[in-house]
Amino acid sequence: MKSRLGDFQLSADIQCSGTTCLAGKNGSGKTTLFRALAGLIPSEGPVRVDGTDVSEFPVERRGIVMVTPSSCIPHLDVEAHLRWGAKLKGRWVPQEAIAKAKAELGINFAGPVRSLSLGMRGRVSLATALFASPKVILVDEVFSLLHDKEGFVASYGKLVSDAGIDMLFTTQNEEDGRLADQTYIMSNGIAIRRP
Repeated sequence: MKSRLGDFQLSADIQCSGTTCLAGKNGSGKTTLFRALAGLIPSEGPVRVDGTDVSEFPVERRGIVMVTPSSCIPHLDVEAHLRWGAKLKGRWVPQEAIAKAKAELGINFAGPVRSLSLGMRGRVSLATALFASPKVILVDEVFSLLHDKEGFVASYGKLVSDAGIDMLFTTQNEEDGRLADQTYIMSNGIAIRRP
């Protein structure tokens, strides 16, 4: 896939299966790549999800959800937020599934999401993405907001895997690649798989 924004050119061929880490410095193109994959900016070349080229699909039909530090809907209370993505798709999430995810992801608060810390908002947004049941979840720098990143990524990765969802997350720290099944390093708009 390729994309151009002004003088910045992006070129990436990423095979995402299970949990994939995309590491790179600020300005390397990680967020631009995610925005192109999600259909938020134009791109050239195929974007395949489960073997289907979704590059011409509208955002809502791609089967891709992108979560950023600002993804939350501040006025919703936590419970309504967790169900929001599923509700848009006409799905009901059983209370047992909500309770299990909350326990495993350390979501032990209620009330409006706007009253939560940035890290707690990230947890709620990530759980919301999970319940929306996409094919792929793109996590852009949200894990770096968490004080117990390693444990959270392991718990979230298991929930995502059990749901048959692939996950791609960005980080500025290459060492976070140990939390993934495979790692790509991004520099100047080019992503290369780390051996």
